Amino acid sequence: MFLGWLLSAVSCAAPLQPSVAFYYGDAPPLDALATFDWVVVEPSKLPTPPGRGATHWFAYVSLGEISADRPYAKALPANWVLGKNAAWGGVIVDQSQADWPKFVVDKMVTPLWQQGYRGLFLDTLDSWVDLAKGPAAQQAQADGLVRVIKAIKARHPDIRLIANRGFEVMPRIHGDLSAVAFESLYQGWNEARKQYRSVSEADRSWLKQQLKPIVNDYRLPVIAIDYVAPGQRTEARRVAGQIRKDGFIPWVTDPYLNTLGVGLREVEPRKVLFLYDGQRFPTPMRSDLLALLTPLNYLGLTPEFVDIHGPLPGGALTGRYAGIVSWLDGVMLPAAAQGWLRRAIDDGLPWVTFAGLGVETRGEWARRLGLIDDGKPEVPARKIVAQSPLYGFEIAPRPQRDGFRGLTLKQGEPLLSLADANGRRFDAAAITPWGGYALDPYFRSEMPDHSNRWQLDPVTFFQRALRLPPGPIADVTTENGRRVFLMHLDGDGFVSRAEMPGRAFAGEVMLKEVLKKYGLPATVSVIEGEISPSGLHPKDSAAAEAIARQIFALPNVEIASHSYSHPFEWAKAGTDPADDTSGNYHLEIPGYTFDLKREIAGSIDYTNHRLAPPGKRTKVFLWTGDCKPMPDAVAQTRQAGVLNMNGGDTVITKRLPSMTAIAPVGLPFGGELQIFAPNQNENVYTNDWTGPFYGYRRVLETFELTDGVRRFKPINVYLHFYAASKRASLDAVQQVIAWTLRQPINPLYASQYIERANAFFSATIARDDKGFAIHAGALRTVRIPAELGYPDLAASRNIAGFSEHGNERYVHLADDNAYLALQASAPTQPYLADASGVLKKWQAGPDKLSFTLDSTRPLTFALANAARCSVRADDVVLSPRNEATLQRYSLSRHAAQIDISCR
Repeated sequence: MFLGWLLSAVSCAAPLQPSVAFYYGDAPPLDALATFDWVVVEPSKLPTPPGRGATHWFAYVSLGEISADRPYAKALPANWVLGKNAAWGGVIVDQSQADWPKFVVDKMVTPLWQQGYRGLFLDTLDSWVDLAKGPAAQQAQADGLVRVIKAIKARHPDIRLIANRGFEVMPRIHGDLSAVAFESLYQGWNEARKQYRSVSEADRSWLKQQLKPIVNDYRLPVIAIDYVAPGQRTEARRVAGQIRKDGFIPWVTDPYLNTLGVGLREVEPRKVLFLYDGQRFPTPMRSDLLALLTPLNYLGLTPEFVDIHGPLPGGALTGRYAGIVSWLDGVMLPAAAQGWLRRAIDDGLPWVTFAGLGVETRGEWARRLGLIDDGKPEVPARKIVAQSPLYGFEIAPRPQRDGFRGLTLKQGEPLLSLADANGRRFDAAAITPWGGYALDPYFRSEMPDHSNRWQLDPVTFFQRALRLPPGPIADVTTENGRRVFLMHLDGDGFVSRAEMPGRAFAGEVMLKEVLKKYGLPATVSVIEGEISPSGLHPKDSAAAEAIARQIFALPNVEIASHSYSHPFEWAKAGTDPADDTSGNYHLEIPGYTFDLKREIAGSIDYTNHRLAPPGKRTKVFLWTGDCKPMPDAVAQTRQAGVLNMNGGDTVITKRLPSMTAIAPVGLPFGGELQIFAPNQNENVYTNDWTGPFYGYRRVLETFELTDGVRRFKPINVYLHFYAASKRASLDAVQQVIAWTLRQPINPLYASQYIERANAFFSATIARDDKGFAIHAGALRTVRIPAELGYPDLAASRNIAGFSEHGNERYVHLADDNAYLALQASAPTQPYLADASGVLKKWQAGPDKLSFTLDSTRPLTFALANAARCSVRADDVVLSPRNEATLQRYSLSRHAAQIDISCR
């Protein structure tokens, strides 16, 4: 169904029309709105519009009525009031007043211009019509309104104006306008009765008659704003489609314009509301919850955690969220949460729950969920009577002694059904009309070593249960068609003596044997309390700091901090001042009492002012110990102007071959965002540094198992300095790096990866009738399923090319904002197949391509369909190495301007 919609044509005018969105609610979702060409906002909710990007931001201004909450309302003279709008509460302004244009320009418009707005949406232009009696009064009001609009343009000639209606004066103001809007072509709203209403055919015909000269003679874009209840998303799409067929720009939303509606584009929600029990667990940093985030992240979704005992999200949820996810093992939802969930389901938001349902499965909830519960006690299951292909993913399900209940599905698709000795049936997992469920103990299995295995494929289960349409998926593993590589070092063990001839510091061995030897980009940190004069080893400080300065001066090294005292448990450190100096929760530095600011901002100041060379500053803070900082700690890294990373236990190996051992991209919690390290360090692979010390070689298993049909992770060589203190561990590190260099990688610094990971949580994708608008920020890759086709490079914008991996195509984005159009067949024009380095300054024209690549390594790249092209790097002609259908190029330099000309 999606392909038919995507590839179908709409009115011939539609491709030339801007996509328009209106949002008057609190906290405008700027990333989502940035996928539209024009956005109208309430300036009191967005005092300063974003300064970057291609979106034009318009401020709402009411010319015909003024409400009491406007900052200029009290300055309006009483004798300028014609009357009141009883339904909406504002006063109607007499447009004929001589000083009214100056009032508008000075008090209403110019402040908005100073705030950064370069566009206005002029509302209530015809409020005076019913109050001005007789032709003369009507003419006076119309003349006054024209003077106002002319005065705005005279003071600010470059300002863009959208008029809401204003049909009475349109012949005199159309030259001052960028567009005209009107309300209620098919569906409207009665404010007095608080009711949605259908527009009569007579009213619609009258409207269309008024719009004819605007479209045909004035050639202005026309925007139709219709109103549909937020929960009726399908109806909103239908109405938007009708408006498009009539040749107008649609925006279908709620009557107060507080939700993301449906227009020429529709934003694809990428957030899910994730319910958790905050009374049992103060943070969602739990292995079972994190295990659900990994498949969600793979599908491009990010969580917004909601404590079932706390405040619940208000307003319309459809359009904002892709669904609700919960893990309810032995938990009953509180009454307020049940009521909230009931309303969300009624509004059509999918709900997917694991372990338990959290509600009574008899009575009202049973009817709502389409379940039949016989109410009998639990008994052992005897056999499996039906099993979907989704099961047997990592381990086969088996009948268990616990958890069987007489629960069956009236409507939907059971995925796993069991029976007891008496033939009672238990539908343990299902795709349902309201979403889906997978109940204990029939979705994962706990192994004897307490690790877990998925019984069902969680990626496909989520995809189906959340009813996700096929489309581009944000991806952090790949850039320019190559798997991302990053290397970062925690500062632990810098002053350890290497068990090698000379007994050098491990920091010096790492400098010579890894950082200098391979020249790979590396993000390197130190622990201030380990190497500084005030730390644990003051006698070694001068030598250690000298080595640290050499490391930080390397051109391939970026600077990070690993704290002052290396907190072991961030949530506990500093919570008990009487016990703080015991070293239970951080290094026992003489005279030091834990201080969060000292750990973060203080250690950053230390590296910046004592170790960093001129012109180089700390970019990253790497979490220590349990790597479970509370939001206030994460906030301090942001306030210090650095990025943060570490945590997340990606430890999948041949001994633990499970997706449950792959961490998500990061954890948004408490208004902050912690980015996880893509892989784990040698400490994990050497059994907490007890041996075997060559164990880090097993990280190669992790690299391979996270790059199967589904690529879950980049390659991350993550080390401590003490990895260079033993010959076996250093050999393992060098073997891992040697393997890595044989792979088609794109090396980045940790800061560059973190920037992309941060953008993963804010990237927005909106679909229209031709393709997808992508507001990606620093992210540079989206994946599409192969069945969607290929990039239509001629119709796309800022799409540099694509590569293939598994059953998906990895599309290279060349800018923060891109547009991806699709076609059924592979493109025939030249494109970038893959490249190392960061892609910038992309320009594509007929028979020409131009771009720059910037890396810390010698550049390599490949072009497709370029056999008849001349390729230059900084004006030097390059000769390719032909590889199947690709032309591959290698350069000795680390940065270059590439120009391609084809005949």
